[in-house]
Amino acid sequence: MKFLYQSFEAKRKEIIEVEIDRSTKVRFMTGRNLKAYRQGRTFSYHGGLFEESPVRFVVPFDSVWTVVVEKGTYANPEEVHAQCKLLNPNNKVRSSIAVDAPPSVREHELAEAGEDIADHTAELGAASKSEG
Repeated sequence: MKFLYQSFEAKRKEIIEVEIDRSTKVRFMTGRNLKAYRQGRTFSYHGGLFEESPVRFVVPFDSVWTVVVEKGTYANPEEVHAQCKLLNPNNKVRSSIAVDAPPSVREHELAEAGEDIADHTAELGAASKSEG
């Protein structure tokens, strides 16, 4: 599988913003999980499939965080372009929720934002998952 990646030494509450030019999987992970991802082992990440740009991730704890943007699948590679940047903490900026995030994650993030879940269609929070 081909993918783009960039690492940031980020502190809690800083924001990693990713601009993508097409629908793709964007994953945020620490160094240990990146190593497991590259080796095809079980790994954990925040994020998922995003259809709109920008994708924003609020860093949950101090660490070196890596953004991984997948370029399709092994059988069906795609040309994807992405740009990443680290932003200062900002209470008005919310995380983006992945399209494939579990419903419980969406409901939790929307409830925290104080918005009506039934009427809300925008994306706001990051899902955390494991794959392997």
